[in-house]
Amino acid sequence: MQVLFLALGASRKRAVVEESAAVAAAGGRAVVLVGQKQPWASETFAPGVRLTTLAELESTHLPQRLERAVLYQGPRRVAGAVGRGPLGTKTKKALKAYEKRVAGRVHRRVFAPLHRKVWPTAVARMILRRSFGRRGGPDLVIVADALSTRTAAELVDAWESEGLGTPRLAYSVDSVVPPIVTRTIAQLPAAR
Repeated sequence: MQVLFLALGASRKRAVVEESAAVAAAGGRAVVLVGQKQPWASETFAPGVRLTTLAELESTHLPQRLERAVLYQGPRRVAGAVGRGPLGTKTKKALKAYEKRVAGRVHRRVFAPLHRKVWPTAVARMILRRSFGRRGGPDLVIVADALSTRTAAELVDAWESEGLGTPRLAYSVDSVVPPIVTRTIAQLPAAR
């Protein structure tokens, strides 16, 4: 079983770690897709569980790489060449201002909307290609938090429109794969 965990908000970290471990222990493939890796730095995932971010997947798309080269890498190289010597501090300030005021705005206002309009299924294809490879798509998509619901809907629509089939959606994998951690509930005194 191939399971994609969408945990963009990082609000159910413990549940995602336990459930992805259960999938891996059952012989399945678990991919955890997060918004940022920093909130997950303290978590330890089971062997066989892959943690990735949306930004990492999007950065492998050729138009995104070209945009990054034009808006960020080119100016950084120029600033690195010019900024040697006495102009170093002024060049760093100018580069920081350029990236914040110009490159960031151009990315948000021009490239991001254009990318979404021209390649609406790019993220869904990158998830399939980079996370699951030739094995096909996920059998189950776990929507772990509220921030992931929109992304889950977009992914399912994209996969369906390309004829790749639609995986099942769930909030938890506990009903599909037995958990590896035995949860013990303290015996409550009987009600009188």
